[in-house]
Amino acid sequence: MLIGPDAMSRSRAVLLVLALALLADLPGVREVLPAAGEVIAKRGSVEGRAYRLYVPSAVVESPGEGPQRPLAIALHGCWQTPEDFVMTARLDEAAERRGMLVVVPAQSRRDNASRCWNWFVPDGQIRARGELAQILAIVAEVRRDYRIAPDRVIVIGFSAGAYMAVNLACSAPDVVSGVGVVSGGPYRCGLGALGAVNCMRGQGLDGEASAIACRAAMGPAARALRASLWHGSDDAVVNPSNLKALGVMFAQLDGASVAKAEPAGPLLYRDPAGRPLVQAWLIEGMGHAWSGGDPRGTHAYPAGPNATDAMLDFLLGRE
Repeated sequence: MLIGPDAMSRSRAVLLVLALALLADLPGVREVLPAAGEVIAKRGSVEGRAYRLYVPSAVVESPGEGPQRPLAIALHGCWQTPEDFVMTARLDEAAERRGMLVVVPAQSRRDNASRCWNWFVPDGQIRARGELAQILAIVAEVRRDYRIAPDRVIVIGFSAGAYMAVNLACSAPDVVSGVGVVSGGPYRCGLGALGAVNCMRGQGLDGEASAIACRAAMGPAARALRASLWHGSDDAVVNPSNLKALGVMFAQLDGASVAKAEPAGPLLYRDPAGRPLVQAWLIEGMGHAWSGGDPRGTHAYPAGPNATDAMLDFLLGRE
């Protein structure tokens, strides 16, 4: 019996959901509920996409006043919820110390059975359609309601959320000035179901080709992006070779070259003036996890350096 192209597409989609579910369903994955006494952030919805917004006390006490604030767009991984991701990455605490807002769009089971962002589909890589358009609509709403510094909007993500963060950075450079990636990969490294799985396995990676595709997606708004890249040496879900490809991609975009890494520190890529624009951290012994994460959340590696603080310091200009 012959199988039509529509049936083949559906079959491949089912295979991808199963593959991602199997890869992401590691021991310890669970629903995380707010603990007693935890700050309950604001929640909202734009174009049917729910989100969680943390507003620091300095802004709550003086809405509409004071200096413009940085904004982090945080994209969770498969199976995670915004609450789980925020707990794992200790984002509320980091945001409160910095007077920063954090918006966490939520992926639903309706859009992906494993709550993975659909970074690998064509609509997941174009700002005018699909999930990227919804994320940008949420960001626009936050910017209407709060005094956000236009040059201090960053996007960070884990796993599927990391791939989507790269998509957002390449598609909306007029909105995003920096990107933090934990266990992700380069732009358009995987298209469609099979391409996504191959990319996660480290097959067919080409950082230079990804840089060309990213620059093309940026269009007239093309710019250099600060990038903080993290990966575990023992990651069995997203192959660590993605880290090198990401470094090459952002270095090509930024006109940066590799400088010698400090002991136990990141590999730095510097521009011709010697300023660090990209940092790449390979964490020895870490699997598919967030370095320095809270063990109460999922995919946390408490023993590693605090990725959240190091990432925010680098992307927001403290280094």
